[in-house]
Amino acid sequence: MKKKLLNNIGLKIISIVLAIIFWFVVMNVSDYSMTVKIEDIPVQQLNGEVLDELEQVYDVASGDTVDIIVRGRRSVVSKLGKEDFVATADLSTMSITNTVQIFVTPKLNSLDNEISISYVDNTMKLNLEDKVVTQFPIKVKTEGAPADGFAVGEIEVKPNIVNVEGPKSAVDKITEIRATVNVSGFSTSCERETIIELYDAYGEVIHNDKLFVSQNSVRLNISVYPVKSVAVKVSTIGTAATGYDVAQVVYQPQTIQIAGPKEKIDRVTSIEIDDLSISGLTENFQTMINVNDYLPEDVFVVGENNDIAVSVTIEKLESVTYDLNVKDITLMGRNNKYTYEIVLSDGYKVTAAGLEDAMDGLDISAVKPSINCAEMSIGTNNNVTLVLNDIDGITYETSGTITVIVKEK
Repeated sequence: MKKKLLNNIGLKIISIVLAIIFWFVVMNVSDYSMTVKIEDIPVQQLNGEVLDELEQVYDVASGDTVDIIVRGRRSVVSKLGKEDFVATADLSTMSITNTVQIFVTPKLNSLDNEISISYVDNTMKLNLEDKVVTQFPIKVKTEGAPADGFAVGEIEVKPNIVNVEGPKSAVDKITEIRATVNVSGFSTSCERETIIELYDAYGEVIHNDKLFVSQNSVRLNISVYPVKSVAVKVSTIGTAATGYDVAQVVYQPQTIQIAGPKEKIDRVTSIEIDDLSISGLTENFQTMINVNDYLPEDVFVVGENNDIAVSVTIEKLESVTYDLNVKDITLMGRNNKYTYEIVLSDGYKVTAAGLEDAMDGLDISAVKPSINCAEMSIGTNNNVTLVLNDIDGITYETSGTITVIVKEK
């Protein structure tokens, strides 16, 4: 056996050496060196508190991710991804140009001798800003509808103001801080805790990890009241310009819903808007009137529309002048023992004025001129008052004098 093992020992040694050489050759061919680009490795920012001490905050303009080129054996490099590396930027080393160098290392120490790393761009660029603190009131928005016959009234917010700290440019984008609460089916007052959100001028929620809010949620005391429908009545005060008058007052809505404590809305039978001034007007006008100004304290209009739209039509007055005759005058309260003689001064006139509708078809018979002679004494009664029929929308002016001579029969 020993003799067989030693036979051709030189050839056997040469075979082993050649086998080892061939193994190395095969391994170098199949596991060749290769280069791989690995992109978008997130960069961790270290020592940011250094900038906080300077009352400054930063924003990454570029370099929040980094791309690297890895070189090594195929069997190692081909299995690597961005999750196998750690990228860091030490903000305490920031240069005067606000740049920080990025370093990338493999998570496994064993890879240090297996691969080499080079960078496409390993610079992080920062934007520095002053840190500001601003106060904002909390606005409440409701979603859903309360139970039928009920409305949501005042909502008390605790706290009603919060502080926001962060970069000035980011804080300046905040136009509203809002607490949203769903009131679907509510029929009684209650309390709710709700988160608050930051909104920009476009009504979009702001998500910025550089902004710090002193309060993430608020407590809401929600008042819920019964609803009641009441009529609206609009009337005017003052007088239009000379020769003009109000032809029509139109307004909408004529009925609105109000809500509030039951004992208060029970006392509201209608809403009287009685201070709409038309003084000196010569033409039509429109206006909006806020109904809440005419409601008792703690009573409010249901819904977002609190206004009454009012349209006032002003028209020029028409007029007609009658030359009064004695036969047109009726004597009232005559004494059968007396005779009465009416004497009109030359050109006694009656002028009637009013809007077109009131003046339509008006004549002296409708005006019904009359004299009350019940209290007249025997003799000449001067400057007697002429009584004219009271017609809605008609005003009168007279010129001249009337004398009535009373005698015994």
